Amino acid sequence: MPELLTGIYAVAEQGEIWMQRLLKGELPSEDEIAKAEGFLTGPGSIEDLELFFYD
Repeated sequence: MPELLTGIYAVAEQGEIWMQRLLKGELPSEDEIAKAEGFLTGPGSIEDLELFFYD
């Protein structure tokens, strides 16, 4: 359970940082987006997920 809460906190904290930057008109870099995607999905990308569900 502590690991789950730590993960939720990390995602929420990053979302808050990005929201503050977006309100200023700053977009996250492609590298930052790729790192966030990797954190949420593990190795691979969002596009790879369909391989697991649609054979």
